[in-house]
Parts: sequence; C-alpha cells; structure tokens
Amino acid sequence: MKLVSNPIVAVAALLAPVWADQGPYFQSSPFETGKLGAWPSETYRSSSAVGAAINYVEYSPDCLDGQKYFIAPRGKSVHKPGPMILDQDGHMIWTKNYGQTYNLNVYQFKGQDYLTFWVGNDAVVGHGQGIYYMLDSSYKEAYIVRGANRLHGDIHEFHITLDETAVFTIYDIRQVDLRSAGGPKDGWIWDGTFQEVDIETGELLFQWHASDHFSFTDVARGIENSGDKEHPWDFFHINSIDKDAKGNFLVSSRHGNCLIYIDGRSGDIIWYLGGKRNNFTELSTNTSRPAVDITWQHHARFRDNGTAITIFDNASRGVGAPSYISRGVYLDIDQENMTVQIRHEYWNPHHLRSQSQGSIQILDSGNVLVGYGFNAAWTEYTIDGDVVCDVHFGPARQFGRGNIVSYRTFKHPWTGHPKTWPTFEVFSYGAAVSWNGATEVTTWVLQGTDTDAYSDWDDDENFIFLTAVPKSGFETLMAIPRDANYTYLRALALNSTGHVLGATKLAEWDPESDSALVIGGEDLDDDIFGLSGNVQSLVSTNVGFAVAVVLAICAWAVKRYSPAWRKRLRSGDRDRGDFAPLDQFDREAGLGDIEGGEGVEFSTLVMHQRGGLSSDSEREESSDDEGKRLSSTEK
Repeated sequence: MKLVSNPIVAVAALLAPVWADQGPYFQSSPFETGKLGAWPSETYRSSSAVGAAINYVEYSPDCLDGQKYFIAPRGKSVHKPGPMILDQDGHMIWTKNYGQTYNLNVYQFKGQDYLTFWVGNDAVVGHGQGIYYMLDSSYKEAYIVRGANRLHGDIHEFHITLDETAVFTIYDIRQVDLRSAGGPKDGWIWDGTFQEVDIETGELLFQWHASDHFSFTDVARGIENSGDKEHPWDFFHINSIDKDAKGNFLVSSRHGNCLIYIDGRSGDIIWYLGGKRNNFTELSTNTSRPAVDITWQHHARFRDNGTAITIFDNASRGVGAPSYISRGVYLDIDQENMTVQIRHEYWNPHHLRSQSQGSIQILDSGNVLVGYGFNAAWTEYTIDGDVVCDVHFGPARQFGRGNIVSYRTFKHPWTGHPKTWPTFEVFSYGAAVSWNGATEVTTWVLQGTDTDAYSDWDDDENFIFLTAVPKSGFETLMAIPRDANYTYLRALALNSTGHVLGATKLAEWDPESDSALVIGGEDLDDDIFGLSGNVQSLVSTNVGFAVAVVLAICAWAVKRYSPAWRKRLRSGDRDRGDFAPLDQFDREAGLGDIEGGEGVEFSTLVMHQRGGLSSDSEREESSDDEGKRLSSTEK
C-alpha cells in the first residue's frame, strides 16, 4: 500500500461535504404543497432503488435515539411499493420492490431479530390475500408463513406472540343467515377470522371466526352491498390481534367500534370495550371523547402486563360516516372492577383525520410513536402527549386521497448485514457507492489497482489508497483525485472501528467515457470474496491509510454530533426547498474542489431561510423556483 501523494488533498477530500441523497427537508412549503412531486423521493446514481423523502414539520433532537423507522409506502403515487427502512435522520437504509406491502415490523424470534411484513393482493374489498415474510439480518427470507386450511393471510395483522407463535388475520367467505340484520336467509359474509400457527412448522394451533361469537346486530352500520355471494358483507372487519400471558386474545373489530377479549381455549368473548355491548365503566374526566367511545380503531395492544391498552382511534371512516380528528390513546383498564380510564391522549398538531389504517407504539425511549396510516405522516410524542417530531413522507395537500400511505409506522433498533455486493458507480472523476441494507458502514474508502485478480482482493500491494469519505445517507459520493491513473477502482466499506465490512466489485475506469458504469448489488459469492457478511480485519496497517481512515471517522463524528450541527438542525434552517440540487448525471457534479479545479462548490448552495421559515411571499417565490429546479429530476 502506497502513501497518498498529497496528504493535504486526502484531508480535503475527507472533510468535503459530499452528499448524494439530500436527506430530510425541514418545514418545506414546496414539499407540503406538492411542488416537489406527488411522491417526494430520493434517487441515486449507484442504485435503481427509490427512497422516500421526508419533511420535518416539527423537529427536535430528542427524536435522535439511534433507532430506525419502518414504513411500507404504497398508493397511487408510489411507483415502487415495498418495505422500507429509514435511519433516524430520514435517509433510506434498505428497500426492496416486493409490490403491495403492509405492516413492516421487527420481531424477535428464537433470539434473533426479523423483519416481518405481508405481501399479496390487497384489492379484495378492503382486505387482502397473501403471505407473510420473515427476513433475517442479511435480508434472507428465513421464514414464509401461510394461512392454514387453505386460507390466505390478510393485510391487517401479523404478530408474534409471547409464546413465539404467529397470529394473523384472515377474511374468508361464509354463508350465514342474515335475517337478524335485515338481510337474506342465505346471505354471505366476509368473516373476521384469525389463526395462530407454529412459525417453523405451519401447524394450526387455534382458529376463531367472528360469526360464531359476534352478533350481526352489534355492528356500527347495517348491511352494506347486498350480502349475496357476489358481494359478501364485511360485517366485523378484524384488524388487530394480541395475545396475553394468560393465553387469551385481544381483537379489534373496526365495524363493531370495539375491542373484544377472547378466551384462548373456547373462543368465547369474555368482555367488550366500546361498541354496543361495552362492559366497562368510564372513569375518564376532562377528555374530549371517552375511552369507550373509540370508533373505526386500529392496532390494539396490551401494555403493562395487561393493565393497560394502546389503540389508534381513527374516529373517521370516510364517506358515509362521521369524521373526527384521529388520536392515539393509552388506556388504564381494571379487569376485576371492569373500569377504564384514559391515561394519555396523542393529538396531531395538524388535526389529521385518518379514515383507515394507523398505529401506536411505546418506544424504548419512553416516547410514543403514532403512525397515521391513510395520511403519509407519523408523529413522535413524549409520554405525556407533547409533540417531539412531526414528520410527513408525502405532501399534506394530498392527505386523505390514498396517494401515499403506510399501513403502520414503527421504530426499532435494527442491524443489517446484507449478503450482497455494494453497488458502485463510476463516471469521469466522480464515484458513487451504496450498500442496500447495510447499517454499520461509517466510512467508504476508494482504492485503485491495475490488476483484476479477485483472488488477490486482500493483497495490500495490489490496491492503492485514493481517498476516504464519511458515509452520508444511503449513497455516498467520492471525488477521484485528478492525478489518479488506474485501470480499476473499488470501494471498501468500513465500520466505526476501522474494520472492513465489504468491498465493491472492480469497476473498469475510463475517465473519458461518456457513460457511467454501475456494478454490484447481486448476491455475494462467498468463495470469491470470503466475507459472508461478517466483519473482517482491516486489510492494511499502512500508517498513511490508517490516518486517513481516522480522519474520515472523525469528520463523520464532528458532522453528526457537534453542537454546531445540532444547533443548525434545531434552528430549522435546513429547508431543502431552497437548496439548489445537483444534477446527478452532470460530469462535474459532486466532485468537490479537490485540486482547485472544476466541480461543484458546496458553499454556493443557497439557503435563504436562516432561522426558520421566511414570509409567505418569499416561500411562494422560492417554491416556484424549486419546482423549476427539480423538474428535470423528479420521478
């Protein structure tokens, strides 16, 4: 390994703010009005993936807890639906185009963390028919869970219980007598059904049908459609299931406006919370709506060893039903004295009305995360209900139209070690590198060589250090020094301790070519590369290389944790609505000013809104300009 010919050049490269994906917006009027596109998104040079762009409508560094956001964007404006993980700053970490995806979450099973989600046909009258995936930390499909008895898994719920079994919703057609509800004797329903199965074997452990236990007269609305075989009535609409330590189940009936507690052996209903048969005495005071007045609700979960319940109270169903502001609710329940009281309520500051979907999660930090389902938003609150961060991943102007939605939103720790090659793009004197799903990369190192012998990938003498850059978002741009003269280039991914996590394939480099070269992304050939997704020792002890790596890590840490950076975030002055974006395929874009030559000067990126949002007239003017600037890159 040779020393870099000019140490000043190396340090300049390390400290240059080379961004590829731009990161989050802050209080961006163009974002909210749709001037950044129907689906504001991030596109990349090194990858065909599309990441969701987010806008912090309200921001506090108290949201920075090191955990990841889990969403599954879909809708009329989302052209690449699928599960998606974002880091705490809003940069994409991982996505895959699975198609219509619901309920991306993280569960622990047999001591390991898994991504879980549903994929299938969601165009089946408000529910779906599909299967559930469980992906391990390498994003391998470790388990695929299917409904038993030839029934199809539904979109609304997949939950791993305390017993490490899976419970999930099913909608199956059954013929029933509907005369009690004013329908035909030979009527047909979509029955609210759930199953509990063994994850490893698929064995059916328990099955429950709402029509066997829940009266047709207890629903909030009468027969919709005709209730015949061609148009079954979705009378119950099951949308969440939880199982407690006693072995009993908590089930949400959206069309019954209630939660029911079910005996895990007989299937009998033990009690009702809300709805026409409510069994609980209300103790709440000074609340706008009582605890028992939940309507069209989602995502009921036991908390605090069964003494509390959290619910997303939609309070809105859309056309034909009253529409109220949605809320998250934290309830105290006493199952001996049959009383219920609201402990906390969580109200979005912009009075969102989510007519469907939604979630509520108690975070490890003690904060509460509420996802707004049919509206492309989530809000993090203190436990007492104060807003910490309010985030949109779609324009507010489009809320309530189904253009961009995520069934639920979660936040969890997650460590990903993909068994794929990182993707690498080289064009002129610039390179871009990304690694879909990798969470531990902190630094990218660019190397050159004149040999293409993969068997010598770890031979230090074959690769020459060119530059090192702190990882920035999903994709990192690197400037290739103008005095570099190598046939091949590659990038190494380093973690925070300087160990190599992986490397790209070799890219044959021709700086005069008119075409960009993109390589990698496919599954890793362990025999060739030898990493198998595990951390390996640093391939070089060369002093110059090690110093460069330390500088890169320090640069990243300074940017990430310095008081000045935090102050700048808190001030809300990073409104990307006023940043001039780089042309991703401009020969000189992103190359920096390494040797005083050509390239984009990042100091020329204009930012007019120091200290917060400007006046309405200034916002409107900047919005128009932004729309013009982004028109060539929007998708």
